[in-house]
Amino acid sequence: QPNPDGSPGWCSAIAGDSHYCEHIVWSRFLRTPYNGLSNMMFPICGLITLSTVSLHFRWMNNQAPTLDPQNHLQRFVAMNVLYSVNISLCGLGSFICHSAITYFSAQLDRAGIWMMLAPTVSMTLLRWVPMKVGETSKHFYYVWTFFWYIIVPGGLSAFHLIDPTNPLATPLLYTGIPLIVGSCIILTFLRTFLGLTTLLPSIKSNFLHAFLCISSAGLAYLFQKPENVKACDPESGRVYKLTHAYWHILIAVASFMHHRFCFLEVIGAGHYAERRSSGRRSEGFQMSRLSKGNKGVQGVTFEERNSLIVEEGGETVSIRGVEVLL
Repeated sequence: QPNPDGSPGWCSAIAGDSHYCEHIVWSRFLRTPYNGLSNMMFPICGLITLSTVSLHFRWMNNQAPTLDPQNHLQRFVAMNVLYSVNISLCGLGSFICHSAITYFSAQLDRAGIWMMLAPTVSMTLLRWVPMKVGETSKHFYYVWTFFWYIIVPGGLSAFHLIDPTNPLATPLLYTGIPLIVGSCIILTFLRTFLGLTTLLPSIKSNFLHAFLCISSAGLAYLFQKPENVKACDPESGRVYKLTHAYWHILIAVASFMHHRFCFLEVIGAGHYAERRSSGRRSEGFQMSRLSKGNKGVQGVTFEERNSLIVEEGGETVSIRGVEVLL
């Protein structure tokens, strides 16, 4: 019921017979099933993200055990886990919104957007942070992750839930989000361009992932409101016209592709801390240095290892199936 001042109550139903052009059946638990169930793509993409990260580390441990992490996401695994959790929470909020069709559920939908967007901004900005920052200070990753994956999305989500009638709530979404996404795209390509110069270390990226991410996000924006593509016909019952469901699916795919783009990047050597001749160990990886003498390679014995990568003076020597002795 509405509040005494006329504002909608938490459990007030959203007025109308349709919601995002899908006919509402008030007697159902899922009052708009297609728009609601399409949000399952978010936890699906979250699970796929975790699976691909796990497979990547297994492959690296088997095929290149001496290779260091090539970016921040590979160095601090917790960020990948929290990213999967956050985009799943985004899907949960939207699922409740399209299932309940109440004033409160609509605020959960708005809150969930920030659970996905804040980590996206985090991964974009991390491309500008030198790898040596994470190498020399373990606390950097804890502070960064806590801020971008918990504090920022939690604070913005709480703002929508606690004060949904605030005059800044709607502009923050409909003006702030396009500006944030546009800035992330500009920063992504600017970082890659500066890597081609002497201003920043080089960075190797798979721009197929970037293309799929931007294309999916662009189509999603087009399909968000069925009216934009003249497909709003809730009484027809034609499923293909429920384009808001496409919005959910495409945004989830865009989120997954953005993570793949950032996770598989190789940041140039200038971003790393100086190597110590005695060698060092990273989290889950090992780097060893050997020296080449006049009569061959002198170094340390590596047992039960089929492949060894040796670095010396910028050279890389691969020794396969050979036991290196002192």
